Amino acid sequence: MIIDDAIDLEKLREAINILKPDGQLFEIRILKGKQTISGYFTDPDTLIRELHKVSLKGANVFYSLQQIDESCYSREQHDCFRQCKTTTSDADIVAYNWMLIDLDPVRKTGISSTKEELKAAYDRGVQIVEYLRELDFPAPIAAMSGNGVHLLYPVYLQNTSENSDLIKRCLNALATLFNDERVEVDTSVFNPSRISKLYGTRAQKGSSTTDRPHRMSKILSTPPVKELVKREQLSRLADEYPQELTRVTASDQRFDVEGWLDRYGLRVDKVSEWKGVTKYVLEECPFDGSHKAPDSAIIKMASGAITFKCFHNSCQGHDWHELRLKYEPDAYDDKNIEAEARIESGWKQHKEYLKYNRQRDDVIYREQEADELHPEQMFETADDILSKPVEERICIKTGLKKFDKLTGGLAKGEITLVSGLRGAAKSTWLSQVVLNAIDQDYNTIVYSGELKDKRFLAWMLLQAAGPDHVTQSGKYEGFYYCNDDVKPQISKWMGDRFRLYNNDYGNNFKQLATSLREIIQRLQSDLVVIDNMSILDLSDITDDRRSDKWDQQRLFVETLKNLAMLCNCHIVFVAHPRKAAGFLRLDDVGGSGSLGNLVDNAFIVHRVNHDFLRGYRRDILGIPENSKKNDDDGYEYGGDNCIEVVKERETGIQDLFCPLWYDKRTKRLKNDQWETVIYGWDTDGFLGADYEKPPFEDE
Repeated sequence: MIIDDAIDLEKLREAINILKPDGQLFEIRILKGKQTISGYFTDPDTLIRELHKVSLKGANVFYSLQQIDESCYSREQHDCFRQCKTTTSDADIVAYNWMLIDLDPVRKTGISSTKEELKAAYDRGVQIVEYLRELDFPAPIAAMSGNGVHLLYPVYLQNTSENSDLIKRCLNALATLFNDERVEVDTSVFNPSRISKLYGTRAQKGSSTTDRPHRMSKILSTPPVKELVKREQLSRLADEYPQELTRVTASDQRFDVEGWLDRYGLRVDKVSEWKGVTKYVLEECPFDGSHKAPDSAIIKMASGAITFKCFHNSCQGHDWHELRLKYEPDAYDDKNIEAEARIESGWKQHKEYLKYNRQRDDVIYREQEADELHPEQMFETADDILSKPVEERICIKTGLKKFDKLTGGLAKGEITLVSGLRGAAKSTWLSQVVLNAIDQDYNTIVYSGELKDKRFLAWMLLQAAGPDHVTQSGKYEGFYYCNDDVKPQISKWMGDRFRLYNNDYGNNFKQLATSLREIIQRLQSDLVVIDNMSILDLSDITDDRRSDKWDQQRLFVETLKNLAMLCNCHIVFVAHPRKAAGFLRLDDVGGSGSLGNLVDNAFIVHRVNHDFLRGYRRDILGIPENSKKNDDDGYEYGGDNCIEVVKERETGIQDLFCPLWYDKRTKRLKNDQWETVIYGWDTDGFLGADYEKPPFEDE
């Protein structure tokens, strides 16, 4: 039920039960123009009863975030709303229960956000959650405030000036690292008596327009278990605030960061400025080249303080002081400041020459010889290779967070093998990979020999729709269908970026390969998925009658490899294993291990069941079969399914296990139980994603 179109009772009740459980006292404050009314409550039912008595048109409803002294319940607005001078102050707060990270899109004051601005806030929230996970933070409650995104981390800190400063420095650290011209972390929400948007109420800022509508706020996701952020973790985050860390010298205050980067060849991916803070995002971390943008940055504060930050655990502790010493061992020795200033000035004048000189050096002149090619021309020196233009490595993110973070995704020009036992969810995962590619604006082609086009599309529509846009079958409890009203929107969003092979044209691979080359080049396709090799007719792939199926499979993979390189696309194919039992390894796929040797990447999709756990402990952990330990001893990942990265040629990664949780409503495989993915077709954005969320468990 919605009161006056401003409150969703179900979502409000859910929010109170999660954020203020067990009769905890809270204040509700309603702001309407210059008028403010307040009430103290201990349960959602009384609150809802009193809300029925209030006109909420044009009003915004807030609640007290932290733990209030119980004596405040005796004020005149006890279980009712009154226009009172006395509301909750900092002195009325007993303890911090939450650290609120309020992500607000940058826009003019007094107006609601657009869907694009709201999506930017959501994406920034995902980045911050991933960063804080590296600092061992637990999962937060994620909420949509109506115009931005809230991340609520449970804490328990007494209301002291020291703890208030700790929360303030945490927010300042996040703002320094993540603020830009699009989204900001609100650093003002550290004070104990801070009020915040009450979820389940409509945010009514400015006029409600088509582009900037008034939206219903709500909780998006909650972790299955309430896990407090420890003080040590907060301190670790607070210590990332550079103004508190870096000794500001006279030379630092006028230090030419851009010139220094240019001098030592540190390439910059992006430069952004925010309220006097300049952030230089590096293409790769100077301490570990595998850490790519945007994971490392040099930040210069308005005061002149400079810091370096890499978001990876292995680079924790590396700061600006250490980075500068890496390239200038005597940087912090006593020196003549005026002499250094002259050097910096001279370097600035020299930079333009360097840029011009680089442009000349990049041009390679070669005389064309008319005579026959000499054998020595077929072999290159190191200088020959270095003089060639650098080829950009373009990667398509799969949505598998662990893999994408370590490798960047599936690189164009390469091929990938996916295998797994029957029913392990290979096709389920690959259809999500296709959707993720479409969402990144890549063109995709799919061959599905096992499913007819109608059934394949129905499955993909279900995954794209998300939980708010599916309906359970009235006949079968386990079946869900994509709602008819969103199918046209999803189809329009997919557009020409998705093509599915019509199985009526047969399964002859030689014919398919010819058609694939033509359509990939014509449509400039980026990703091709072939599901699966065993369905295809490979009999005429070679004219040699003596060839067996292993030769045919090898030529099949070589054909795909050539096709991927020629058309600059990534090709994924599914190959079933030779055996159908036990713990699957790469050598079980194809003949004599040739498939695994030829591909650039290889994944094995596992169902986490008894056989998997038994094989994992035996083949991965080396626990003998007769061991008395339980079958799941040593398997720490959880999940319903698990994707194992058994080969990644570029980084050498192998034996990487990525757990996934299965959502039966949407057929999605999720990186964690609370993951919410909203694809680009959903113009309402955060009005979707209404997952069933369990309440917090007692400590």
